[in-house]
Formats: sequence, C-alpha cells, structure tokens
Amino acid sequence: MATNNIKIKFTGCITYPNITDANFDKDCNGNVVITCRKGFKMVQGLECVEEEWKYQNPICKRTECRYKFTNVTGLRPYSYKRSLVSDSAECDENCANDTRCSTSAMTGGTLCGSYDTPIIFVSFDGNEDRCIEKCNEMSECKTIGTEMDFFCVLFNVTLDKIPNNLKRPYRTTYTVAQKICE
Repeated sequence: MATNNIKIKFTGCITYPNITDANFDKDCNGNVVITCRKGFKMVQGLECVEEEWKYQNPICKRTECRYKFTNVTGLRPYSYKRSLVSDSAECDENCANDTRCSTSAMTGGTLCGSYDTPIIFVSFDGNEDRCIEKCNEMSECKTIGTEMDFFCVLFNVTLDKIPNNLKRPYRTTYTVAQKICE
C-alpha cells in the first residue's frame, strides 16, 4: 500500500517511530503526521502472522526516476573561485567555510574550483551512467549535464531555471537530462 503520508495517534509515546527520510509534524488534534521527504513515497506492508493480518512499520521508499534527455543545449560548470590547495580535503574545507559555496571539485592536481547554486555537484568524470547514479542518490538533484569523458555537473533546478551563463550551444559530446520522479 503506497501513500504520501499517514496520521497516527500520539498517546503516551515519548519518541517518534524510526522512519528514515520522513518528516514528523503534529496536527491541531495532537495526531502525528508522518510525511515522506520529496523523492520518496510511503509504503506500508501487510503480512499474515499467526492467522491474523498485521501492518508492518511504514517506510519511505525512494521513488523511481527516469530522465528526459534534450539536445537543445549543453551545460558547463563554471566556478566563481579557484584556489591552490594541497588536496581535496582542503578544497572541501574551503567550500564549507564559504557561505556562497554549494560544492567544490578539484579541477587539476592542486586547483580547487568553488561553485554556487544551482550547481550542487561537480566531478571531472564525464561518465553518463555514473552521473545519473549520483543524481539518483541526491533527492535535490533535478538536472544533469555531462560532456563525454570530461565532467559531470548536477543542478538543483530544472533546465529552464539554469542561468544562461552555464548553458552552451549544443554539441554531440554533451548530455543534458532532467530527472523526473514519480
């Protein structure tokens, strides 16, 4: 059985049930409303135990996603700042200490690029399958862009909301796709 949320009576329980990828709220009647986060749907199993039907604990299961590809444009990750660092840990630390930075990536042996939203991930590995796999791991990912064997860039917005300075004229080496989850 799949649903978006469930409502349960909160009588005498001190803690919420252990349901990952869920939000817990109380309504005005004191009921607890459990809602799965975006990109997940609630599933509650039913099983027969000792000749009686019993509900299993609900879980939030990742929804299935597909990708809509386009050949209208290409996408490129442009960093707003580059700095020399000793390793990727220092690159990540620099990003964590910069309120503008949403993600960082090593662009060469010691060159660290800092990126701001809507870019949420950059890798200098243009493998389309790995890029899609990474997007599937991130519920906030909505659009991917790759250039064959060069880079993977993930965005937290749909293609129409990506700034024009990150778009390039289409070439056959580009892959651009929007994630559609149902």
